[in-house]
Amino acid sequence: MKFSTIKTTTLFILFIAMTIFSCSSDDDASSCTETLWYADTDSDGLGDPNVSMSSCTQPDGYVSNSDDDFDGIIPDVIHNYFTLSLGDEWVYDVTTDDGTNPPTDTVDEILVDETTTIDTNDYFGMSSSAGSSGVMTQLYDQNYFRAQNGITYMKGDFTLPLSAFGGTDIVINLDDTKLIDESKSAGTTLSTQSGDTTQNIGGFDLDITYTFKTVQQGTLANHTVGSETFNDIIKSDIILSIKVTTEVTVIGVPITITIIDTQDVLTINNYYADNVGLIDSKSTTTYTLEDLSALPGTLPIPETATIITDQKITSYTIN
Repeated sequence: MKFSTIKTTTLFILFIAMTIFSCSSDDDASSCTETLWYADTDSDGLGDPNVSMSSCTQPDGYVSNSDDDFDGIIPDVIHNYFTLSLGDEWVYDVTTDDGTNPPTDTVDEILVDETTTIDTNDYFGMSSSAGSSGVMTQLYDQNYFRAQNGITYMKGDFTLPLSAFGGTDIVINLDDTKLIDESKSAGTTLSTQSGDTTQNIGGFDLDITYTFKTVQQGTLANHTVGSETFNDIIKSDIILSIKVTTEVTVIGVPITITIIDTQDVLTINNYYADNVGLIDSKSTTTYTLEDLSALPGTLPIPETATIITDQKITSYTIN
C-alpha cells in the first residue's frame, strides 16, 4: 500500500528579495498589484526562497510559492545512483539477527511497477515480494520516489510500531525526504522530520519526541558485495532518534522520569552504486531503558534490545 502526503514543512527558509521591477507607467500604477515571485530553477513547481522578484505578472521561470529546498547547486556529473524505470528489479539476501534467536533469512525482490503524479511531480512506486523482511525493502514498498539534479526524494511515511508494546503506531510523514544529494559533502544532514506524541503504554502516559533524518556520507571508488565489486558508490544514512519520558506523582509531588534518553534507535547505512541502485544496507535497531527503579510499576517493554538486518544485492535488472 502506498501513501500520499501534502507538503507541510520546508527547510532553510531565507527570504531575500534580489530585484524589484515596477509594474507599469505612473499612469496605470494604481491598477498594478505587485506580487513576490520565486525562481523555479529546477522546474518542479516549487520556488527558491533565496531568489525572488516583485512583479505585477508572473515572470517566466518563477512561481508564487517558496517551498523549494533545492539550493541551485547541480553537480558537474550526475550519477544514476537511484535507478527509476518501470521494470527495474533488484533481488537481495536479507539476514535478521536479534542476538537471541537463530538468525532468519529471506530473499527480497523489489520491482518498479508504478508511476504517479503528486503535487505536479512525477514519482515511481515499487512493490516487494511476499514475506520480505529488509527494512529498506519495506520503505521502498510503502513510498514513492523521484530523482532530479542529483537528488533522490522519498515521499510517503515511516511507521514506528508502538502497537507491539500496546500503544498506537506513530506515522512520520516523509514529504520529499532526501535520500541522496550528490552536491552535499559527507556529514551533511539532508532532511529532518521531528515531532512528539503521548502514548499510554502499560498504564503510563509516555511523552515521546522523535527525529527522523537522512545524512549524506560521501562517495567511495568501489564497494564489494559478495563476490561482485561495484564502482562509483555513494553512501547515505537514515537515522531515527527518540526520547521517552513520563510524569508520575510521588507523595503529591509530580516528577519526570526518563524512560529512554535521546538515543538513535534506528540507523540504516545504505550503499548505492551508479547505474545499479541500492547494493548494500545494514539496519541496526537498538535501545536501552534508563534506570526505572523510581517508576511505580513496570512497563511491558524489554530493558534492552538490538536487531541487526543485513540486506545485500544478489542480482538486478536495469532498463
